[in-house]
Amino acid sequence: MRGRLVVKTFGAICLNLALLGATATDGQGITGPSPTVSITAVSGYAGHAFVYAQVSNSTVTYPAPTGAHQSPFFSEWVPEPIASASCPWIWAVYVFERATGVQINAPSGNPQSPNFGTTTTMCASPTSSPVDEPAVADAAARLDLDLRVFASPTVATVGSPTIVSGVLNSRLTQDLNLYLSMAIEDWSVTRWMLDFGDSQVRTVNGPVGTSVSAPHTYLTAGHYDARLIAFISGHAQAAVYDRYGDAHLVRRPFSVEVGNHAVITSRPRPSRSYVAPRVAVGVAPAIGNGTPTDTVAFRHIDALRGALTTLSIHLIVLREGLINIDGTPAGLGQSRLTGWRLDGGASDAPGKSGTTVGSTHRSGEPMRLQWNSPNQIVTARPEDYVVPVTLMVETRFSDGHVASYTIASSFSVTVNFAAQSG
Repeated sequence: MRGRLVVKTFGAICLNLALLGATATDGQGITGPSPTVSITAVSGYAGHAFVYAQVSNSTVTYPAPTGAHQSPFFSEWVPEPIASASCPWIWAVYVFERATGVQINAPSGNPQSPNFGTTTTMCASPTSSPVDEPAVADAAARLDLDLRVFASPTVATVGSPTIVSGVLNSRLTQDLNLYLSMAIEDWSVTRWMLDFGDSQVRTVNGPVGTSVSAPHTYLTAGHYDARLIAFISGHAQAAVYDRYGDAHLVRRPFSVEVGNHAVITSRPRPSRSYVAPRVAVGVAPAIGNGTPTDTVAFRHIDALRGALTTLSIHLIVLREGLINIDGTPAGLGQSRLTGWRLDGGASDAPGKSGTTVGSTHRSGEPMRLQWNSPNQIVTARPEDYVVPVTLMVETRFSDGHVASYTIASSFSVTVNFAAQSG
């Protein structure tokens, strides 16, 4: 079938010739009364129909198609505005004898206003007829499609996937062009081709619907012309005229390609660096094997000489971990204590009651120490005991990165009282 593919949109309106509003006229020709002009239609599939003019006399009926055919009559259809709320414009149909070129439906006498120079008119209001567009060439229809191509995120990052998508929009899939001699009966996308612009091409076979999305990773920075093509197949139908001008319905397959593109920018992956938190150990003491009840952690404590001291280990965050993106601070981390280790000299605790130096403990396990000697006097001043501790810290940053750190710290103890007198 020749011509363009055209489609318009209306509600599903069944063809009823009684509603077409066409006039049938016995005009006056040169040699006597002219035949009767009327409007008729050929019914098609899926609610489609094809309207044309026909000429009848007492014995024979001839079609009056547009264009060059063998029928002794032909017609011209002209849309005329009339600015009426119920009928915005009408079809003025002019029918001529092919041999003489004489119009057979011209008005006579004093025609009523508006006078369009024909007695055959048809209201084009959608309330009375699905016809609402001017006539175009024979066997022509148009399938209006809008293919939008875009990426998410809008700016890709090298090495990270971006989603390239295409959406095919059309509100014009059901054509009720009663005058047009072709209509789109059905169509669908049978295949998508995605060219990402970096020599990578992907094909998605169908039926695949009217949209497509595919992840893609650009390996280098730059600008890429991503192109999508939708391969569409369907069926069109038409009222065609034979050599005598008689109308016949035909149905033919068609295929079209709809393509569009979008420029996608891929930027280098930003440099990220992670700064460890600054932390210190804090302890809450209790005498003996009891559990410390104080939730406040101290960097310095007083202990009784010769008494076992139980210490709960706490993490004191002096400054949280920091994430830098391209050298600029871009968020903080959140740190927690996962374990600890006692470093330094052995405890004075008897037997195995004290914590072993060098052994690693989970967060929440207590430390048990004992000092049997008071603080040493150095240059006339008492010198505190220093307890070195290694902290195991986990920091989760705002971008999801998790880092583990081993951080050395210590707390101090003053021992200047005896546990018992005597």
